[in-house]
Amino acid sequence: MATTTMINSTEFPTTSSMMTGIPDSWHESLISALVAVCGTLFNSLSLLYFIKHDSEQLGSKLLILLNVFDLCVCTSSALTVFLELHNSARGPIESVSYALDVLLAVYVVAGESTAFSTCLLSVVRCWCLSLPFNRVTTRSLVRSTFCFLLYIVSREAAFVVLTWTCQDYHGCGLATFEVVRHYLTIGSMSIIIFLVVVSNAISIKKVISSRGSEDLVEVTKRAAVTVLLVSANFCLYNTSFIVLFCYFLKIPHAQARGNKTIRVLEYLTYRVFLPMNSATNPLIYLVRKLEMRQFVLGLLNRMRLFFVPDCGGQIDTDHSHTEELVNLTTSKIAD
Repeated sequence: MATTTMINSTEFPTTSSMMTGIPDSWHESLISALVAVCGTLFNSLSLLYFIKHDSEQLGSKLLILLNVFDLCVCTSSALTVFLELHNSARGPIESVSYALDVLLAVYVVAGESTAFSTCLLSVVRCWCLSLPFNRVTTRSLVRSTFCFLLYIVSREAAFVVLTWTCQDYHGCGLATFEVVRHYLTIGSMSIIIFLVVVSNAISIKKVISSRGSEDLVEVTKRAAVTVLLVSANFCLYNTSFIVLFCYFLKIPHAQARGNKTIRVLEYLTYRVFLPMNSATNPLIYLVRKLEMRQFVLGLLNRMRLFFVPDCGGQIDTDHSHTEELVNLTTSKIAD
């Protein structure tokens, strides 16, 4: 999620003007924008559901936290693409370039915070299954999240300020800071992926060997499978990111900029894989939660009623019929 930058001779050296993975054509920008906009829409709907159906359960609170960071990833990605298209059409504008820097910093913070939230979700689920009598408190989760956000926000803020004020890439320490930032990202993502994989492996083992009432075992199983799907989705996209990222660090900057394959891989890594991870998480919630499907169905029907007020009776009928179909296919979809 960190980016490779290089100070150039422009009047206002900014991080956004040198970030890797910049779309090279209109269709690449269209793909990035489509993923980001769809992700923003999906995460907005799922967050609205979580707010409307407030739950005191720890797992629900962690899903809300993950949902918020996913929404930030997709929103900042979409705005970044649109501002880049603006700069491409009208030429670089200083105020727009500084705005891109802020959006890029938000994108990096939200992206790594999504990884941290996924790790929390997996570890807490594993803890609850392994040590059911040792509860994880909300206060401890808030403290850990605050400490992580303090670290990542301070790191990215320092990087952006240093980039704005530094005139000599090597002389002012920016080059060293950038390398350290890269390896901090790789190290933290590698540790998070390892914890996610181990936690889910333990959780699945505990679920398989769990004993108790049939209803309790079923609820535990469904929650564990949901966390497993979210974690698998996270590992799928972010493992490829780390592999490509490590590959980029071994390639000389000039060679990477002249290699079309490397440029495409950079684009896919930074502008497609990361927001796609955040965009697909709400789809997992939708498949796994009957209540969310019913909520989205009702919301869509109310939107139809707003735009087509004369078909209210037909809409109610359609809603009831569709809800029956949702109920009949719940077990097949969820399982």
